[in-house]
Amino acid sequence: MNFFYRLSLYFFAIQLVFSIILLGALPFNSNIYAMYHTLAISLFMLLTAAMGIYFSWKGQGSRIIADAWLVISIVTAYIAIDVSPFFNSPMKPLELALTSIVTVIWIVDLYLAWRMKLPILKL
Repeated sequence: MNFFYRLSLYFFAIQLVFSIILLGALPFNSNIYAMYHTLAISLFMLLTAAMGIYFSWKGQGSRIIADAWLVISIVTAYIAIDVSPFFNSPMKPLELALTSIVTVIWIVDLYLAWRMKLPILKL
């Protein structure tokens, strides 16, 4: 397993842990809409982490890159929506921190893929 696949596997494992943390934090949301919003992003992160672990394990670089782009786009949209006052809840700082870390992780992963001359814009 080369460096990129191993690093991506670690990143997906981190994302998997973060999604489980967000699922565990669901009962602490005081706002029902915020709870559903958190449920949606945590299930999305859980699904993409499972897909990414499989892709990393099988050495499918282009699918890892596609998964990274998908995570960045959806999680960034989640962050943009989550900062609205409509979704106020006591778990908001945790949610924003974890999703921001996940976004940064995948930006770093794409940068490393680009540095390793993997095609990140052509799948």
